[in-house]
Amino acid sequence: GNSWGLNGRSLAGHSTFQQECNESGTVVIQVNVDRQGRVTNAKLSLDGTTTTDRCLVNPALRTARSFKWKADNNAPASQIGFVVIKFKVGT
Repeated sequence: GNSWGLNGRSLAGHSTFQQECNESGTVVIQVNVDRQGRVTNAKLSLDGTTTTDRCLVNPALRTARSFKWKADNNAPASQIGFVVIKFKVGT
């Protein structure tokens, strides 16, 4: 399952990338988003992350980079938010 947060902005869409192994865990990705709603940077956040296994972190980063929020000309030039991806065995 995925959850996300970007103060005052709603999600326009995203893709989901499957894990590359058969592991469970939660991966939190910090994202920077521009005024047009594009992710300009994504990095692992250890706050809330339960695993740093690359087979889960890599698809979490790909998923976070695919997120697109609604444009907001009044937003900061670079707004920080998060994407939380919960992986379960067999999914």
